[in-house]
Amino acid sequence: MLGHRVGSSCGAILPTKVQTPMRSTLTLLLSIVACLHAQAASLQACDEPVRFSAGWFADPEVDNAKSVAELRKLVPTSGPGSTGTPLGHVVVETRLASMPQATCQGLVVRLDYIKPVLRVASEFQPGSCAYARVMDHELTHVRIHRDIARQFRELRYPWAAGSAAAVLAYARQELDRLMQAQVRFDSPEEYARNHSACGGDIARLLRPAAASAAPPQKSG
Repeated sequence: MLGHRVGSSCGAILPTKVQTPMRSTLTLLLSIVACLHAQAASLQACDEPVRFSAGWFADPEVDNAKSVAELRKLVPTSGPGSTGTPLGHVVVETRLASMPQATCQGLVVRLDYIKPVLRVASEFQPGSCAYARVMDHELTHVRIHRDIARQFRELRYPWAAGSAAAVLAYARQELDRLMQAQVRFDSPEEYARNHSACGGDIARLLRPAAASAAPPQKSG
């Protein structure tokens, strides 16, 4: 039976082709898991019991197909951090997970960014000053995400030890704190600069979208 060896001391062989009954395969896998847990328990404690890791924020996919009206449905236009009419945005799924450290007893908390997308409203055509201005704004958000990842890697767990749930709760809290940099960048001043850029082209291009979003006037 072809296979590959898992671990140096467990000595288990996993089949690359299923040639044993499912029950036997399940028993084998459970034995391997039990063996690996036993190995982890025998490791010495890590000098740093909790480490923080973050993947790279990849260059986002660029989408110029959605209008301001469509972006308005995807981006909150009121509440904390909102600056009104969305000209574009960067959207990404963030994923936090904890796992045992490989060479000692401790935890690693990893932050990953899944499928980032950068959108520029379709009112702004590639090659135009308005498109370049909005793109530059959104690329700054990308750079802020990358700086947040760097700061996340530098986090230090403030207590001697903790459960995986407690460590993850701390990681989420710190990530929320770091993400406030995005809110600070989207300031009223930045919003005003964007709308007055390109000799007023952005404000002019937004007028039809603003008119379509306005509630109908009452008659009589």
